[in-house]
Amino acid sequence: MTHVDSTLTEGGSLARRSPIRTGLLWNVLAVGSLWAAIAAFFWRIGLAGRVLAGGDAFTYFYPYWAEATRALRSGRLPLWNPYLFAGAPFLANSQAGVLYPPNWLLWATLPPHVSIHVSILLHLGLAGWMAWLWARRSLHLRRGAAWVTGVSYALGGYLVAQVEHVNQLQGLAWLPLVLLLVDLAVRAPHAARRQRTLALIGLTLVIALILLAGHTQTAFISMGAAAAYGLGPSLWAGLRSLGTRLRYSARRHAHPAGQSTPSSPWSGRRFVLDAARLAAALALGVLLAAAQLLPTLELSRQSMRAGGLPFRERVSFSLSPFYLARALLPGYDEPVPPTHIEHVAYIGIAGLVCAVTAVLVYRQPRTRTRPRDEHSEMTGPEEGIREPLQGTYLLVALGLFLALGGYNPLYLLLARYVPGFAHFRVPARWLALYALGAAGLAGLGVQAIWQGLTPRRGRGHWYWAGAFVLLIGWAVQGPRFGEGATVGWVTGVAWAAAALVGLGLTALAGRAPRVAALSLAGVLLAELSLAASCLPQARATAPQAYTSMRPAIAHLRAGAPGRFLSMSDITFDPGDLAEIDVIYGRQLPADALYEYVVAAKLKEVLSPNLSMVFGVPAVDGYDGGVLPLARYAFVQQLLQPEGPLSLDGRLRENLSEVPDGRWLSVFNVRYVITDKLRDAWLDDVFYDLQFGARLAGQEDVAVADVPRFESTALGLVSYLDGGQALSDGALIGTLEVTFDDGAVRVFELRAGEHSAEGRYDADVSHQQAVVGGHFWPGEPEGADYVARLRWDTPATPTEIRIRAVLAEGELVLRGASLIDERTGGFQSLVLSDRGRFRLAHSGDVKVYENLDVMPRA
Repeated sequence: MTHVDSTLTEGGSLARRSPIRTGLLWNVLAVGSLWAAIAAFFWRIGLAGRVLAGGDAFTYFYPYWAEATRALRSGRLPLWNPYLFAGAPFLANSQAGVLYPPNWLLWATLPPHVSIHVSILLHLGLAGWMAWLWARRSLHLRRGAAWVTGVSYALGGYLVAQVEHVNQLQGLAWLPLVLLLVDLAVRAPHAARRQRTLALIGLTLVIALILLAGHTQTAFISMGAAAAYGLGPSLWAGLRSLGTRLRYSARRHAHPAGQSTPSSPWSGRRFVLDAARLAAALALGVLLAAAQLLPTLELSRQSMRAGGLPFRERVSFSLSPFYLARALLPGYDEPVPPTHIEHVAYIGIAGLVCAVTAVLVYRQPRTRTRPRDEHSEMTGPEEGIREPLQGTYLLVALGLFLALGGYNPLYLLLARYVPGFAHFRVPARWLALYALGAAGLAGLGVQAIWQGLTPRRGRGHWYWAGAFVLLIGWAVQGPRFGEGATVGWVTGVAWAAAALVGLGLTALAGRAPRVAALSLAGVLLAELSLAASCLPQARATAPQAYTSMRPAIAHLRAGAPGRFLSMSDITFDPGDLAEIDVIYGRQLPADALYEYVVAAKLKEVLSPNLSMVFGVPAVDGYDGGVLPLARYAFVQQLLQPEGPLSLDGRLRENLSEVPDGRWLSVFNVRYVITDKLRDAWLDDVFYDLQFGARLAGQEDVAVADVPRFESTALGLVSYLDGGQALSDGALIGTLEVTFDDGAVRVFELRAGEHSAEGRYDADVSHQQAVVGGHFWPGEPEGADYVARLRWDTPATPTEIRIRAVLAEGELVLRGASLIDERTGGFQSLVLSDRGRFRLAHSGDVKVYENLDVMPRA
């Protein structure tokens, strides 16, 4: 008997454990399928090994992770960055994420670009998992409905659009866990003290991780979400209670008899305690992250942004009301333009239908008394989740409200007077709150449909159907107000079809709720997959876009040490464009091939931060955070005396001409990289017009480095500025050529024969010389004149000097080339009155060497 009882007891124990094991299996399947969907969406950077060749991933995070990887593998802590801004702090720049623990293993084991891709996939998986947990524990959703929440958040438009901003993605991946821990720490009224304590400890650790991820604005937004979600519903209840008391007080004064003040369920003491708990978790999280925050704080005091951003910067990239509908709807065939990549927050039409269903169902009493599944472990999403549901509504509303930024009068006040808002730009990043809140509502809607909880029929249905029509119509009409590109017919038809299918499935929910719920989840996944193809990750290209070395890079690495300054744009075509097309044209789609070509050009000019990848120090750089330093503004003013200063560096984009060689020498700039777009081909001879010289009176200029080249003539491109009164044939200068045998030949330069007034008109006193072309930057009507000066026998010049002989005006020398008229060969020369330079490399771009460079201090 005892044996039988023991067996029964054991069997009973096994029976009791079986549901636990089954539940664990279903949990694993739910989360595993979520991760599988993420891997399928991002197969290009995952299984295929392609790279993100556009945006900040390529030009910011790849370089920073390359240097961090080198430092970690060499056993040093990267305190200093010698490769940008003529030297700048590295660890103190929080965006590098040096102290974020998940980065360490990746840097130690993987190449930089691969480690970034793995981090993206891991954090998207983490975001989906944490959203699933939040939906399960806080919103009381079943596994399938929670799966919809996880998919809508991790694969919704906001996070997928942010994959190029790695540190933002890393921080936002933890946001659902923050909300879950807030619920456990401040919401559960009957929670044991141990549970609250563990939740607060967990919240502290997660806050520290978000801070260490490095994007301070994401941390600020996450803390705002925690406060709104945790305290907002309680504060709202308090305000409602106060209003009720005031109304009853007014009635008592009007009718003293029979009126009693109603009891209030709101507890001010509880609100204060909850706020104190959250504040304590935040303070402890800040202390845990102090190793990163203290250096960053010190660096921020030395930053160009130390006093906050200019007001226009604070509200830049606000979400325009005219683009709002477009931001909330997925695109299906048009790539999202870079100017609107921060304005993507869709969860799919099906997701919106589910979210609206949740709003309609849970704002009213239940229409069914029990779910169809009597054995569910969940009693229904509306039971015990009033405050989490209100918090979710608040996330959606607050995210949209603050994302409007400069279009929101209240935000204008916040941006002017409130710390945090005054230190960050891109208000549209508050859409992260909407993205998570809407994902939670989508899961609630699927749960309601699964359980057959249908909204009561009435005007509300028609209001919401009309709202969908208005939303789609607003998105289509947005371009009329200058916001976004015209919506293609494919996207418009797909929107209408998805809305009809979604509304049809909700109508079916009363008869076949599970079919409707599963179908909506399938439509949602298909929508998100199609929409993801319009975002930058879909244009990932061959890994050689990052790993291969361009000729200019090889030259800088092999040359003498020194910094470089790049001032080339990337409107040129690579010389190996045909070879790139042959090698990759059949392997890559057209947009990915285009990204490869752009990446090749960015590497050729080593801009903006790619110098870190190849270990070549630059005087320029790019950063949108605490760098560059305020002292760098002084460097900018010296190198760029005219024009506005840029708060994020990028001298390359603002320089119109090579800076004075004196300042380049002081800052150890040995090399200058430029393109050939301003140069000229005249009579089958190439003329380098990058530098030039302006000579007045008796001034002269010499070619600093004359390459050894046997020639028969010298071609000269020039014009006169302010010499209208010079007579025809007047002497304007001399050109002196010294040859290797010691012979010297002097040529006279005359107005009307060798050069003429650049802005030639009827008032000019001399004849117009032979016009070679019109190569003036920004002034195409200006004329450049070409002259050819010959000597009798082939000879090799060793020195060339040009002297002005002018009573008025200036002789502007644009360029010169040695010419061998026997063979048609030529050798371009560098004429410069801004220092002594020589052409060290000529390929897709030109690399000049500063011959007077000074050593580093």
